[in-house]
Amino acid sequence: MSFELRIFRRDYTSNRSAWTHLRFTVVDLNKSKSYPENFVSMLPMRIDSDGKLPSAFTRFFGNKSLETARKLLTKASKTEGDSEIKAEIARRLNLLDPNPLIQIKCRVCKKFFQTTKKELLKLKFCPKCRKKYGS
Repeated sequence: MSFELRIFRRDYTSNRSAWTHLRFTVVDLNKSKSYPENFVSMLPMRIDSDGKLPSAFTRFFGNKSLETARKLLTKASKTEGDSEIKAEIARRLNLLDPNPLIQIKCRVCKKFFQTTKKELLKLKFCPKCRKKYGS
């Protein structure tokens, strides 16, 4: 199977604003050369590895979904010429990376400590102050 990422742009307008919506679709080039027949799935913004709500992309590619998405996006970034689409591809590649450690300043002792992206909103106190003050 030979997979490729196809990006479709759709412009929307309202009375006061205009915006562009980009659709990232995964197609199988071995099935057919034209779009509707070779459709596999949409590329999701984030690929959840926990499997709570698996997307069609995750169900189709299974354990290799993260590396397949990364391959498809890097290949598309090399071939794409539009700067807006390249910026969206770069943003989606950053979303695929695991949660980096972020430094936050403790509200009590004013020292910096590290946490993950998911815990950013929950943690405002360092572990020492949390033990000391109880919450």
